[in-house]
Amino acid sequence: MALNDTWSGVAKTEWQLASENSYDSDKRELKARHIYAGFDGSQYGQFLFGQTETAFYNATVAKTDIFNDYGDMANVYDGRQEGQAIYNGQWNGFGLKGGYITNNGSYDANYAGWSGVEGKMDHGYTLGATYDFDFGLGLAAGYESKSFEDASSLTITSENGTFSRADLTDKNDWAVAASYTYQGFYFAALYNESTYKFDGFNDAKARGYELAASYNVDAWTFLAGYNFAEAKVEGVTSYEDTVDFTSMGVEYAFNSKLKAYTEYKIQGLSQQDDEWTVGMQYNF
Repeated sequence: MALNDTWSGVAKTEWQLASENSYDSDKRELKARHIYAGFDGSQYGQFLFGQTETAFYNATVAKTDIFNDYGDMANVYDGRQEGQAIYNGQWNGFGLKGGYITNNGSYDANYAGWSGVEGKMDHGYTLGATYDFDFGLGLAAGYESKSFEDASSLTITSENGTFSRADLTDKNDWAVAASYTYQGFYFAALYNESTYKFDGFNDAKARGYELAASYNVDAWTFLAGYNFAEAKVEGVTSYEDTVDFTSMGVEYAFNSKLKAYTEYKIQGLSQQDDEWTVGMQYNF
């Protein structure tokens, strides 16, 4: 909605219902994905308020998050955050993103089913910077930090067992990413590290990388990717594998709103089974 020659109002709302076999299928209520409103000032940038992805995700993780189901699992990004104040700016190939995350008394984040945080988040902030060259190469870096209170807990599940502790105080994430586009081809890579700090206990750390590629021809898109992550507790365990899989997929777009897709995940962890999914998506 245009307010004047420079500024316009923007808003978005999007909801989801967990499927029966998803990792959060015990929470079958309708959940908000995006609920925000704000202002777009063209060359002055965009200001948003509400719940959506963070600057950290939009700058870095989004580059490899191209799969419908079997991707974006080798990082511990916390997901969409509510109560954000966000700024997005773009000038001649350079992008700057930032946000402040307000208090959340019922924080519950599950990272692709292998790690999660529950408790009370006091506050957080998130930053991202990107640069897109005119020959198809894009580079990005991001950082995100959160402070927790009142015995917030962390759980990490690796191939060798589960670590859980209930005195989490801080979580810090950083990542670098790159992408390259050439005609119908797209390639992207992400590397990320995260540190969890506790009250009177050793730090826990997680790190991982993701590779993703796609090829689009007419209504067809072919996908391939690889995800690997590992985690440790300083002075207690060495790095143990938490994610290791190769994924492949095919999409067919019937029109600009409706598509069908299928994806297959080949597990590299000995205690995990291969997976296959089929789905359809309609955008209203």
